[in-house]
Amino acid sequence: MTTHTDGFTLLHSGDSVREVGAFYVDTLARQGWRTISKYQGEFSVNVVARRGDEGVTVQVSPTGSGTSISITTYRR
Repeated sequence: MTTHTDGFTLLHSGDSVREVGAFYVDTLARQGWRTISKYQGEFSVNVVARRGDEGVTVQVSPTGSGTSISITTYRR
């Protein structure tokens, strides 16, 4: 399932919160995003990052059938 509007994307994965969260933390770092805040727990992952005048918030949480990924992008 994918939902996308301007500046917001909602995804679903069958992988665990831990796996999905680690993927986004690693991917953001490799793509030059600077982490502003990060929480990586067993049941949720929240990352706020910036790159130039762009910002992104990634929230990962469990659902009844997998993991939900919410990505919000914005200009500073």
